[in-house]
Amino acid sequence: MYTVNLEKARKALPAAAVKDFDDIVEQRVLGASKHIQMIGKMIEQIAVDSVETNRTIAEMLERIQEVCQFFIHTRGEASQAITNAVYLMTAGYRQHEERDIRTYAQCIIDVKKQYERDCTAASETAVSYAVEIGNRMSAIMVYDYSSSVEAFLRKINGPKRIYIPESRVINGGAPFVQPCLEAGHQIHFIPDASMMYYMKSCDGVFMGAESIYPDGTGFNTTGSDIVGLLCDYFHVPLYFISPLIKLDVRPVYGKEKCTVINDLRSKLEPVANPKQVKGTIDYTAPELLAVSPGFIKAFITEQGVIPATQMYDISMKYIKELRGADDV
Repeated sequence: MYTVNLEKARKALPAAAVKDFDDIVEQRVLGASKHIQMIGKMIEQIAVDSVETNRTIAEMLERIQEVCQFFIHTRGEASQAITNAVYLMTAGYRQHEERDIRTYAQCIIDVKKQYERDCTAASETAVSYAVEIGNRMSAIMVYDYSSSVEAFLRKINGPKRIYIPESRVINGGAPFVQPCLEAGHQIHFIPDASMMYYMKSCDGVFMGAESIYPDGTGFNTTGSDIVGLLCDYFHVPLYFISPLIKLDVRPVYGKEKCTVINDLRSKLEPVANPKQVKGTIDYTAPELLAVSPGFIKAFITEQGVIPATQMYDISMKYIKELRGADDV
């Protein structure tokens, strides 16, 4: 049974990889896709460092395992994509028969790089389908940071009127501003509490997904459920741009997704209690919340624009191909 130990995982890394580790843990970098890239970079850095410091193969694998299990049991609890990606990036390590650490390390790096190529191709395809839809709109709202949504904003024909609510939970609106400026869009940066007022002006809403259920439920940062409700109320189509790696099929087998609760003291205390008056204040809030499939127009994936109510068969087929029928 793995026990989460932040310091042990952090010490398993070479010095050059510690900043990426801390950036994920402290939420200084946002988005599951970026986190997966950073974890992959850590795996490669451990492999290279193990060769340079004359470690054994067993030591190298132990270090990689410690870091990967840490993220599976922390970030992976909120986003199944993290878990799926880690397993793909470490596929077949234990079965490899090569006993020379330099060759073994290169095999580890090659597996990771192949995953990255496959993932890039899937994301680019999904974004291209989203661009076809976005180009027909003049005013768009995007909620909470997603690298797929950023790529979409950079590629749609402009200038568009882009409404960016600032998702206070993790400051998830701010990272969209610079890409939109660079793409020449007209930006209206708004507090998330004003989404209802501005939703009436939008032709569509786009967001990324931390996780997708086969029943068409999409999970994203707290506040996404409100976005879904508003889209349904005003009949504005809501699209999730996401490769299918974000699929989480655990509910099909009766397993419940754990709600991750974050302590937002560092963000909220300066507003709520700047003078540090003695008292007990609870600053916790959920990290992710579900958006009902009834509120989602479609998931835009590498396999096409799939209505939320038609996700099940596609999801189960994809997971079986990904993991093998016996492993689902």
